[in-house]
Amino acid sequence: MRLAIGVDGGGTGTTCVVIADDDDEHLGRCELRDRGANANSVGFESALRAVLDAVDGALDDALSGTRWKKEDVTLGVDDATAGRRALAVVCAGIDGDGDARRLRDALVARMPGLARRLVVDNDAAGALASGTEGTMRGIAVVAGTGTVAFGVGAPGGNTAGGDAAVNGETDDDEDKNTTGRRVKVGGAVRARAGGWGPAFEDRGSGHHLGTRALNAAARVEDGRGPPTRLHGDVLAKLRLRPGASNVADELRRWAYSSGPAPEWSKVADLAPLVTRAAAEGDAVAVGIVNDAAEGLWEQIFAVYMAIKRGGGFGSAADAGYASRAFKQYSDGDIVPIVLCGGLLQRDGVLTKKLGESLMARESGRTGMFSGLLVHPARGPEWGAAWMARKLMDPFGR
Repeated sequence: MRLAIGVDGGGTGTTCVVIADDDDEHLGRCELRDRGANANSVGFESALRAVLDAVDGALDDALSGTRWKKEDVTLGVDDATAGRRALAVVCAGIDGDGDARRLRDALVARMPGLARRLVVDNDAAGALASGTEGTMRGIAVVAGTGTVAFGVGAPGGNTAGGDAAVNGETDDDEDKNTTGRRVKVGGAVRARAGGWGPAFEDRGSGHHLGTRALNAAARVEDGRGPPTRLHGDVLAKLRLRPGASNVADELRRWAYSSGPAPEWSKVADLAPLVTRAAAEGDAVAVGIVNDAAEGLWEQIFAVYMAIKRGGGFGSAADAGYASRAFKQYSDGDIVPIVLCGGLLQRDGVLTKKLGESLMARESGRTGMFSGLLVHPARGPEWGAAWMARKLMDPFGR
């Protein structure tokens, strides 16, 4: 039985799917909605435990009713089966080789049966793969609790992974010069931008939008900001009564109840208030969304330029697009831009504004590149699973 296992670990949840050679449905799935795997926010041990539990749950689901046990997959190390299983783990907070190697080493120690075909990378790699059926060419932008842009250009020998990817084999062609957050691995140019975290604002993220909503509400409460429905919406979300004498104190108490800095996820939970108000024409919310879209565009363009300087995106055919769904990428100048994360839903206000920014650059006024926005039908856990399957068979199926 060929098993490709993909794990997506975000800031607030962790999901694993197990697939074989059929793209249409998974063999097993496990979703841990309240257990993030971003070591920067939950700690390394909690992140590791979330990944392990997600893999265990998905394998239990996949192997139910068969003669196999999950230990046969995770602990067995015989040559006969090692080539028929692989694991790709993509997590927020994997920001360099050191992060990736630490998590990989911990996974190998606990799941030696998957050690030979195991890749660990930033969650943006899974996002890209989810929109390209596992083929690593193009740019992905993730806008959820946090945000990051990640891209892969001219293909090389290592087709699964990103600038932080660590797998079971050493590539002597790796270029350690990461100036401009660009790296070349096995001939493939990879780059990333953003993803610095809330301390660096992370423009375009849920945390950024939530912070701006809090700021707008506080300014109205003080009488120093323009009127906006965000004031009432934020108070309602936090179950505070407008006009009450203690509103300001309660806002501060909510913001700092977890320490000097508010929890990332609870601030990001306010982001939908901004997108909803912007969709209904609130001027302050529209301004916040416009600024967020510009922040996301900056990340996309930074990745695009880094890859162009490093050798370009190559052609879609060279990257291995085999699916009929990707014939539109036959022109090497067209770059797929995969949109992922809760803030970049199809027809969402932030998505529309980002599309307008892209069209403005394509129109010739600024002479930018041609990009095609892609909304994945599958989540990044599927992208990770497709990456894992390519580890078993570099030529696809």
